[in-house]
Amino acid sequence: MKLEKTYEIKEGPSAYDIASYALEKNHEYLNLLDSASAEIEFQKFFESNPSFVPGAWTPATKSGHYPLHCALITQPELRGLTTKISDFMWIATHSSGWYPTLIEIEKPDKKIFKNNGTPTADFTQARNQLEQWRTWFNNPCNVQLFMEMYQIPDYMRNQRQMQLHMILVYGRRDEFSQNPNRSKDRMSFTASDLELMSYDRLSCDKELGDAITIRLNSSSSYEAVAIPPTFKLGPTLSERLVNVHRIDKAIEKNTHIPDERKRFLINRLPYWINWKKTSEGGIVNSGDRE
Repeated sequence: MKLEKTYEIKEGPSAYDIASYALEKNHEYLNLLDSASAEIEFQKFFESNPSFVPGAWTPATKSGHYPLHCALITQPELRGLTTKISDFMWIATHSSGWYPTLIEIEKPDKKIFKNNGTPTADFTQARNQLEQWRTWFNNPCNVQLFMEMYQIPDYMRNQRQMQLHMILVYGRRDEFSQNPNRSKDRMSFTASDLELMSYDRLSCDKELGDAITIRLNSSSSYEAVAIPPTFKLGPTLSERLVNVHRIDKAIEKNTHIPDERKRFLINRLPYWINWKKTSEGGIVNSGDRE
């Protein structure tokens, strides 16, 4: 292994500062909560702003590892499952395990409880949907298929244990925050592999400024869907530039990235792709970004 850097960082137009981005987008999200009524509006917001979607880090104990490709997967298919697919998925990981984390979002004005304190039909249906995903992952053949479809690296397959994790984003805090009995009943709907979150818990995670949104296309290849203006290039996450296609197109379509910054990023993509494919190691400074 070379004891020197094998890459060159170039100065270019700066990315959007993550603190400023978080302040702006948190405000935009709160306005959306007050005004939006359709689930599709939140799907579009989360797809464009992956740092708002929970589940990127491993459950219980947050690891220092980025999720696979530091990418949110939108509309992830579970092949052979005929029921509704989840809205999003992260593949979270730490040194001993990896977690396909399925995230389902429902309209924020939906209620968990009826007036008599029993679960609503909408909430029961949402929970049943997650139960079907759990059943799908309980089949070892499906897990094998999942690893092939989503190109899970060998080091994760062979050295780390897979555990399913699911998150249901449902309702608002004011339905239960002032009612201890309902808060207690709500907690009973969770499980070791299932979290229940209200929309009020979500905000921009400043540690996910480099997160992008991707999808698996019909040929089982990843392609970029959304690149936030905080996106940077460098050696640390260069592997995803090789594994995710059309990153340049996603950069081009983001109207919040200045044209000069777009040109810089797109011109530098081939350099980092080639570096990742041909590099023989060397010292990598995780803070090197451009």
